[in-house]
Amino acid sequence: MKRKEKCLSSRRRRTLRRVLIAAAAVLLVNRIFWVGFLFPIQAIRYNEEHAGTGRTAVVCRKWVPEIFKTGLVYLTENENVTMLSGTYLSFCGWTNIYGVPLDCGPEAPIHVGWWSLVRLEEAGRFYVFGRVDDPDIDWMEVYFMRPDDPLGEERIGRAHGNYGVHRGDGGWMEKDGRSYFLFEADLVDWSEYPTGLRAVAVGYDEDRNVVAQVDLEEGHVAVR
Repeated sequence: MKRKEKCLSSRRRRTLRRVLIAAAAVLLVNRIFWVGFLFPIQAIRYNEEHAGTGRTAVVCRKWVPEIFKTGLVYLTENENVTMLSGTYLSFCGWTNIYGVPLDCGPEAPIHVGWWSLVRLEEAGRFYVFGRVDDPDIDWMEVYFMRPDDPLGEERIGRAHGNYGVHRGDGGWMEKDGRSYFLFEADLVDWSEYPTGLRAVAVGYDEDRNVVAQVDLEEGHVAVR
């Protein structure tokens, strides 16, 4: 009986040792090659390290089945950075999708960026995101206008989806006492429009008076 118990104990130790070795191997591969992530947040942490943003906190997470059935887009933040990036589950584990780190260190009423996520030119989403530091801003709108139309009388973007968000809507979020926004639309075939379009973000107060206007400059196209 004692011999049987001793054999069982030895097998358990061997099994535990193998599990620990396998876990250590996975962690080593994660750390050295940055593949085979077990959890989606690990891919986002890699994006932070790659972009040099420091550790960020998750503001929101969105599922993007239009791109990948397992695709996730993360809006994350810290005091100085707002970042939009993503990940999806592949046969190698969770794989990162590089995003856009938006510098929010300099004082400004609005910090805003854009991100296009495209898969093999067959499907894609267009995102606008950022941080609002002016408490008087209650409504954010992003539109595209022709370079010869500085007043924005022809707001092309309005014809292609929801490019606006109001404080209190689902696309407007609060985190650590700061205000963030994220909205998305289908990709637009810009070939039908003249070159040189300006992308502009405008913040309004509750009476729809313009508080701030910023050109969208920080952006990235991620193709998978």
